Amino acid sequence: MRAAVYFKHGKPEDVLQAVEVEDPKHPEHNEVLIRVLLRPVHHGDLLGISGRYQPGAVVPKEGVRVGFEGYGIVEEAGDGVDLKPGTRVAFFPGKGAWSEKAIVSAEYVTEIPDDVSDEAAAQLHVNPLTAALLLRAVETSGAKPGRDVLVLTAAGSAVARLLIGLLLDRGFDVVGVVRREAGVNELNVVFPDLPVVSTDKPGWQENVISAADGHPIGVVLDPVGGETASAAAGLLAQGGSLVSYGDLSGQPISVSALYFSTRDIRISGVTVGRWASLPVKIRKADLKLAIELAAGKPELFPVEKTFDLADVGKAAALVEMPGKTGTVLLSSY
Repeated sequence: MRAAVYFKHGKPEDVLQAVEVEDPKHPEHNEVLIRVLLRPVHHGDLLGISGRYQPGAVVPKEGVRVGFEGYGIVEEAGDGVDLKPGTRVAFFPGKGAWSEKAIVSAEYVTEIPDDVSDEAAAQLHVNPLTAALLLRAVETSGAKPGRDVLVLTAAGSAVARLLIGLLLDRGFDVVGVVRREAGVNELNVVFPDLPVVSTDKPGWQENVISAADGHPIGVVLDPVGGETASAAAGLLAQGGSLVSYGDLSGQPISVSALYFSTRDIRISGVTVGRWASLPVKIRKADLKLAIELAAGKPELFPVEKTFDLADVGKAAALVEMPGKTGTVLLSSY
């Protein structure tokens, strides 16, 4: 079978390649062998390939198989698993998702209803679950609908679009921040009444304050870091929270120490990498929400482009380009 592998850290489009590897063996107790058909390419996947998570780590001679999320068909179920061959499933986390076959713990395999498309199923976990984690972070912050304004940077991203929908449904006032003026119009197609500000114009911070219309900015949700997060943190009201969930810029967040001592600004972080360790009850509720979103709001699961697994390097290059309005998928139908 084919699998996406890298043998050294580096620029993902340069070091990723699809190679022939041995098929996995039969699944053991509580495991599922899945023929993977689609898998999303996330920026977080590319950080690992470039060595950002563990700088200086040695890549084993046999290389590293990539990916943790995918969609496919059950090929074989191990003992104790109530899934029949041919069942449509999505999974996360599961190692080697960018392979044509993967063995995944049944605990992290989700059966897909008929009213969810293959493309939405491929995006069922990482993005919606991140949105669910961020929603809980907002609730934990103490922000209240009708009182506090929430600011989302990179508001045109897949995660942000899902989260905006959840927040608006719960009565929160939201201001989106994007980096291109074209992104304002693209986001307003999905959310016509959403105030959206572009950072490519000077004084964008004042435009965010104006959009807040006198209400305190209680939470900033940011996957960018660098100058964008630093500037957005300066807009927070007394006791406000900056919630970080990514590092798209690759640059540190820099804020004055006085933000903490005199304004009680708080910084916290969210990552879907810790989702699998949450209590089963919470994970089930998150998955129920994800399936409801995929079935009821398919417009929030757009696909930018689908590449064959052989073109994994091209897919990675597109993920790192600005201006996307959907998720990049890898296919092996």
